[in-house]
Amino acid sequence: MLSSIYLTGGTLEPSELVNQGAALDWRSVAMNKMRKFGLKVVNPLEFAFPELAQLEGMEGIELINDTTDLKVKRALDLIDQCDALLANLHRPSYAAAMEIFYAHRTGKMVTVVGHSPFSPWVLSHSQARFGDIDLAINYLLEEQPQASPLLWAMNYETILAERYEQFPAAGEPDYQFVGGDLPVLALAPHATAYWREGEFQEPDTFTGSIATSLHRSTGCHSLTTNYCCVADPCFYLETPYRRALADVVKTGQVGLVVMLVGAAWHQAPGIQLHAAGPNPSVNADYINRLKNKLSVLEPVATESYDALQQPIIDFISEELAVPVIAVKLHKRYRMPRLQAEGFSRVAEILDEFITEAGTELLRSRS
Repeated sequence: MLSSIYLTGGTLEPSELVNQGAALDWRSVAMNKMRKFGLKVVNPLEFAFPELAQLEGMEGIELINDTTDLKVKRALDLIDQCDALLANLHRPSYAAAMEIFYAHRTGKMVTVVGHSPFSPWVLSHSQARFGDIDLAINYLLEEQPQASPLLWAMNYETILAERYEQFPAAGEPDYQFVGGDLPVLALAPHATAYWREGEFQEPDTFTGSIATSLHRSTGCHSLTTNYCCVADPCFYLETPYRRALADVVKTGQVGLVVMLVGAAWHQAPGIQLHAAGPNPSVNADYINRLKNKLSVLEPVATESYDALQQPIIDFISEELAVPVIAVKLHKRYRMPRLQAEGFSRVAEILDEFITEAGTELLRSRS
């Protein structure tokens, strides 16, 4: 299983990006695509070297050598922390060549993008070679389905946890949408921390991992928070998350929404369901089917009502006119490291339910 990728290779200058198009910024393309699949991407250009900046402002050949040594050591340390290396050799560089050699010698998976025919040195120190960056990225992503859902979710959550309490950069969204082929949308509006009525709220841990893994396993859509939200997406409707939700549903590609939220330690029972939508009989059918599946774990409550989450449920069921099921999971079902069986069973049952419901929706539209 791959969990982290180190990027190396030539980088276009800003003037070249303007003249040739931003699509040639291969690092951004690679990071955006691979991070959506739960991979941690290490771009050495993102790392600051404060101690190096101090040295570079001083004179003397020994200090320059020290600076160079520190940069090289830092790069090698980052490669050591990764499972694989992706090298873009369309613009060959000494640094990329040395990093490929080092990564291969230390047992890392090396994938190369460049012009054919490749040098014998490249052939001997890489496992895969491509002429196009998208083909190389897709090759690396194909390694991910081999990972078990449990390990994949833990890896994804580890990466997401770095952004629980971090606001997105200016102009960047605080959510992540991943499109699928099945007309079901898995929501995790509290995957990261958020603010409500001036108070900071902890994230519903692993709801984002479950929602995204459901996309991975079933092909459904997923929409999760990806950074700390200045306004609770469930409570306030004028948020970027709500607007993204509306845009996705209004495309006509969503016939059912499954919303995952967390329950606190003191709340019981451990699994609570709430359904709403324009057709009461459809709502009852969906909630009964999911309740029966989840009841193998423990008794499931279906009369629960959470006023703090009702605004987004009403928005989906009334304004967007799509059935929605809110699945509230106790913390013990969101602790894969300590209680792996419960986490895995919930994920499997949701997978089964979404696959069945999504397949029925596809048939009804054909």
